[in-house]
Amino acid sequence: MDVLEASQDLGAWRAIFDFGGISIERFYHFVCRADAPTVTLLRELGIADKLRWKPTSMGFFSDGRLNRWGDPLALLRIPGISLITKLRYGLFVLVCSRKNTWPQLEARSAKEWITAWCGKDGYKRFWETLLQYKFYEYADSISAAWIWTRIKRVGSSRKSIMQEELGYLEGGSKTLIDELVAAIEANGGRIHLGSSAQQIVIANDSVVGVQTKTAYFVADHVISTIPMPNIPRLVPDLPAEWRARYEALKTIGICCVVFKLKRSVSPHFWINLDRRSMKFPASSSSPISAMLGS
Repeated sequence: MDVLEASQDLGAWRAIFDFGGISIERFYHFVCRADAPTVTLLRELGIADKLRWKPTSMGFFSDGRLNRWGDPLALLRIPGISLITKLRYGLFVLVCSRKNTWPQLEARSAKEWITAWCGKDGYKRFWETLLQYKFYEYADSISAAWIWTRIKRVGSSRKSIMQEELGYLEGGSKTLIDELVAAIEANGGRIHLGSSAQQIVIANDSVVGVQTKTAYFVADHVISTIPMPNIPRLVPDLPAEWRARYEALKTIGICCVVFKLKRSVSPHFWINLDRRSMKFPASSSSPISAMLGS
């Protein structure tokens, strides 16, 4: 097995960087109790004992005030919102957390679906800003299935109805990357850094290899982890129908900003925002996930 990594660092989006002597992940990660494949992988690598579960909390910043958020009492105590809107929102999250399958959501937009459950006021108060900050011009067309899976995932990572818990690896993602590298090499695999795939070569409707700038790798199978809209560039021999499907997919680039401060901004792991007047976008995960975890 050959692993091709375009950068000179292992881990791609899970890579780390030095931040004043502290090892920081390029994009932060956490583990939920519903992440069974991740936990299984950690067990296979023999590092499941390095997974730690930590109580976390969230806040809701609204009308210039930081409120506690993420449990039924916090929802009831939030000011300026009608009781019926709170109850509809609470029922919505409860149902989402309990449902195991919901295939009908694939054909619905998140805006339409959330409004049906939470009402127009509930959507505007709790969701509109989050979706617009996260997805910009795509906010109104995001799939309801995407929202539900995130509510389900984070909602299942609760110690109790009043307490959320999230998992992290001792040493961060570097712990996982190091063990993966060791396992790959122990099983005869080879890792090639600075080897950007230029083309996946196909012959007789089958993959035969991968071409980089400096080498050609014979292959019976290829597992791609690049953004899907880039697949047509790598596979020029794709059938027209599949090429159109890949090219129709939209992606949004993100920046994960890290500030080194002398004191904590808040006691919470993440904060949900309800301020359309703010002129900066939310991060890729934390504010939207804060709402989804409640």
